[in-house]
Amino acid sequence: MKLARHIQPRYVIAITVVMALLMVSSALVELQQSQRELAHLMTEEASSLIEAIAQSGRNTILSNQEIEQLLAERLLNNAHLLARLDSAAVLTSQQLAEIAAANDIFRINIFDHNGTKVLSSYLEHDEHAGLPARHEPQDFLQPVLTGEVTQLVIGLKAARIEAGQRYAVAVQRRRSGGGALVLNLDAAYFLEFRKRIGIGKLLQDLGDNSGVEFIALQDEEGIIAASRNVAELSQIAGDDFMLQAQRSDSVHTRIAAFNGRKVFEVAKPLVVQGEQQGLFRLGLSMDEMLALEARMARRLLILSLVLIAIGAVLLTFILINQNLQTVSLEYQRIKSYTGEILQNLAEAVVTRDRQQVITLFNKSAAQMLEVPAEQAVGKPCTEVFGERHAVLADSLLQPSPVRDRETHYVSAAGGTRALAISTSLTYDERGEVDSATAVIKDLTEQRRLEEQMHRREKLLAMGELASGVAHEIRNPLNAISMIAQRFEKEFVPQAEVAEYRALTAVLKSEVQRVTHIIQQFLRFARPPRLNLSQIALPALLQQIAALFAGQARAKGVRFETAHEPDCDLHIDREQMTQAILNLLQNALEATPPGGRISLSCARSGSNAMIRVEDSGSGIPADRLDKIFNLYYTTKPHGTGMGLAITQQIVQQHQGTIQVHSQVGSGTEFLITIPAERNGQ
Repeated sequence: MKLARHIQPRYVIAITVVMALLMVSSALVELQQSQRELAHLMTEEASSLIEAIAQSGRNTILSNQEIEQLLAERLLNNAHLLARLDSAAVLTSQQLAEIAAANDIFRINIFDHNGTKVLSSYLEHDEHAGLPARHEPQDFLQPVLTGEVTQLVIGLKAARIEAGQRYAVAVQRRRSGGGALVLNLDAAYFLEFRKRIGIGKLLQDLGDNSGVEFIALQDEEGIIAASRNVAELSQIAGDDFMLQAQRSDSVHTRIAAFNGRKVFEVAKPLVVQGEQQGLFRLGLSMDEMLALEARMARRLLILSLVLIAIGAVLLTFILINQNLQTVSLEYQRIKSYTGEILQNLAEAVVTRDRQQVITLFNKSAAQMLEVPAEQAVGKPCTEVFGERHAVLADSLLQPSPVRDRETHYVSAAGGTRALAISTSLTYDERGEVDSATAVIKDLTEQRRLEEQMHRREKLLAMGELASGVAHEIRNPLNAISMIAQRFEKEFVPQAEVAEYRALTAVLKSEVQRVTHIIQQFLRFARPPRLNLSQIALPALLQQIAALFAGQARAKGVRFETAHEPDCDLHIDREQMTQAILNLLQNALEATPPGGRISLSCARSGSNAMIRVEDSGSGIPADRLDKIFNLYYTTKPHGTGMGLAITQQIVQQHQGTIQVHSQVGSGTEFLITIPAERNGQ
């Protein structure tokens, strides 16, 4: 207070004005930043929405094409059958009428080679006499009548005399005189059905949603289909924005005017089977964004007036701080809401209501959980998931949210999938759970890569240790070998010569065995550079089979091979041969007489698959994650390096190796090698 009494009023006013200007300037910057971020969020939301609309439009067009193709196939099948009957015997109008009635065909007409109708399932009424024809049969049938084609899908056409439209096909008569058989369907039901499910109905339904000002599909000729409130739109030819959107495959946005209101317009081409069908235009309401900007502007004005009026720097700071907090909270709410929707759409999403009945089961959930959506929606979650997905059902029924609950299940293909489940709950006014939504992430590939990386780091560390130990042992081992050779050649004992010779032989043999182990250590620690060449994999497997078949035959094990003819790889022949022989040797040691070993290769997309299977004793589940560890072995005289070296060779080829085993049933090793290596 003492300090305040010594400050002159003009300084207080100056400080107040400066602080007010600073705060106002800061608020304006924050307003502009918020506007930019809100515009970005609106762009993201609009882009996702128009992408979904474009996909729905493509699906609708393809569905209509598929329905029309099925109609044509059905009519053509009936037409060919009638052509055979026509060639075998003389048909009557009565017979044609009975066939048409039995097969829901509106009309069957038979024409001679001049295009003159000679027989019909329908007798023209008197009231039709003298009425002008809209077209003549020759207008459509000329290619069939002249023999240019044997069958023709005429498609939709106006009825010749009566009102309405027909869907027609024609086939060539098999009589010597030629001619054509024409089958017609009344297209009224087909057109009504297409109208109910067509793209126009889709756009009208979408246009009725809150927040959508208009939606239209437009080409250079004009509007193809649009929401109910669209009377006219700007032409593509005179609009630079529309021309750019038409030439691009990406989403374009702008702020435009529609019916006297500002809208956020999004444009994207509709492409079906490589052909552009038109341009989607979507206008979203900007009321919420404009209202927010107006509220922020009003608060800013009020804040400025209050700051100038009272001249209190502290009050100025508090008011601006409150204003910024309000804007920040509103922004965070909108960002969180939009981000949550966009994020969840990429994952499997399952929702149940208060009766524990599934109400949402998206496409990702159907693929990930291997449960068709039509078998899930409308049924209790415990019935849909059962024992296989019991953890998911339990998570959905929990009274509190679940976060990243991990579970595993065996897929229909036999592999194990790792899933992470998170749930969010909504509550009614009484605080009871109204619905629960589970977001499921597939962690299988992530866990596999983590395990592979952990194994690679472990093998690298053990390899470096082996290299150091091997170098330390090699020199004294060489000395021992030289001494053993000298003992054998230069010294002869006076007694027990045979025993002396046996001991020196054993010493030399053991030195050689240890030397071989050291060489394996060094080979693992410093693997040789790949000598890559283009190899026909089937030929390589035949050579390996020739080397191995004798060992299998000697043990009484049946050895089988199978391969696809077109399977070439860019690999190191010698090292890949060693890797496959290591797997075959392990299989032979695990397979009893009378068992079976198979070696096969196949192409799968851009990869080659090499498979080694046996019917041996299998590997216990607790050992599967250890078998590729360096020095791990269950054999009395094994070194524990064979599978580690095999895995190293496969990884040098940018491939992977997987093992599946069941105790008592056998083991399968699967090597996957890219057909085209990176950088090659």
